[in-house]
Amino acid sequence: MFHKDELLGLRVLVVDDNASAREILSAMARTLGLEVDVAWDGKQALDMVAAAEKKGLPYDLLLLDWKMPVMDGVEAVERLQHEYRTHVPAVVMVTAYGREEALSSAEERGVRLKSVLTKPVTAAGLLEAIGESLGKGVVVEKRSQDRSESYKEAMETLRGARVLLVEDNEMNQELALDLLHQAGIEIVVANHGREALEILGTDGPFDGVLMDCQMPIMDGYEATREIRKNPAWKHLPIIAMTANAMAGDREKVLQAGMFDHVAKPLIVDKMFETLAKWIKPSKAPAATESAAARSVDGESLPELPGINTHAGLTVTMGNAKLYRRLLIRFRESNKSFAEQFAASQADSDDTAATRCAHTLKGTAGNIGAQGVAAAAGELELACKSRQTAKVINELLTKTLAELVPVIKGLTGLRADEPVEKRPDVKVDPVEVRQLIDTVKSLLEVGDVEAVSTVERLSRLVQGTELSGGVERIEAALADYDFDTALDELKKLETV
Repeated sequence: MFHKDELLGLRVLVVDDNASAREILSAMARTLGLEVDVAWDGKQALDMVAAAEKKGLPYDLLLLDWKMPVMDGVEAVERLQHEYRTHVPAVVMVTAYGREEALSSAEERGVRLKSVLTKPVTAAGLLEAIGESLGKGVVVEKRSQDRSESYKEAMETLRGARVLLVEDNEMNQELALDLLHQAGIEIVVANHGREALEILGTDGPFDGVLMDCQMPIMDGYEATREIRKNPAWKHLPIIAMTANAMAGDREKVLQAGMFDHVAKPLIVDKMFETLAKWIKPSKAPAATESAAARSVDGESLPELPGINTHAGLTVTMGNAKLYRRLLIRFRESNKSFAEQFAASQADSDDTAATRCAHTLKGTAGNIGAQGVAAAAGELELACKSRQTAKVINELLTKTLAELVPVIKGLTGLRADEPVEKRPDVKVDPVEVRQLIDTVKSLLEVGDVEAVSTVERLSRLVQGTELSGGVERIEAALADYDFDTALDELKKLETV
């Protein structure tokens, strides 16, 4: 028997010629804490295994598809066992054709397989197969509480840090802002690399930078190279945010001068542990509510077709109110995806279509729309490798087939469920006034801490005549419209 936590940091190579299957299996592996690289076929897998061995960072495990062109999974294992006698990675053979058939094919070629996993893959099946391949047996869940405490400790060590978030997508901004504020981190947002350089030069100093890689105007790689040219920023921790799992992309991150990376969709405990590894607050944190003391919204959600709500709530640390806002923002941002993608194809920037698909992949992953994320990943790859218009259109159709039911299922979702008015509810007017004054001062300087303060105000006045006005403030802040929020607050002061 072994503990699931023993998998943390295990290096795994996912090998599948089908981009959708590759994306889904990679995402599952990452949720287990595995360090994941991916390959398209057996030949590329062998090359990557050789390169990793040479660097002294060998793979511990291969999740290897059986039926692939050029070199199938059994031939790849056969060559591995022949060429790597000192460190042969454990292998889980993955197949859609039946377990016995795969075992029989392997035996005919003198290859012994410890574990065969049939598609569609489930998280429980993957865990069991990994246990078999490593010779460890059955998984025992035991130390999840220890891991939870570990990342809470990481959050606490980050309190008071000042971080520049460089991200062009509003939905990703909202998610990152909420999660980082829960750790007591002060955040300044830049919408692209060029803006990040301007902010660093005029609004410093910062304790670290969280840098998206794919952005218009100036991407994260170029921005990082420019930052490193300034001696004052030579040692500034820059952490990449990337939805790409290829080893080449990871190496590109390090070569640009970034210290580390966090994967999208975000795995919250890994994200905070990575940030805490590099970012050290330069000043003592303000006396604010700690992350551990914050309450988590427990509201229920309706059944949402095509969305794994458990996965989405994991990304938001169980905050259902934030998750609901992200779902609505996803709906509004992507209900016209076909038109957006067509516009990106006509753009003079030849990377626009790739970015458009990439953004859909990342945001879909964050809300748990795993089918959309996988299809968008295939579309992104086709755009990036400049496939024919026919191939891209076929993959666009496949993406829309996954996306449309998701958007339809989100149609009736609102930011907040209606609250029954209770005129007899009594609140402390002094406390309400103090919170209103605090929100006003935060809004006047454009401080995003206003979002969490308004949430406290909303809970306090729920069911009173003030609740409608506070809801309008929350709606304005959902779009980071501070001017409208301030106008609504002024109306609230007269009630």
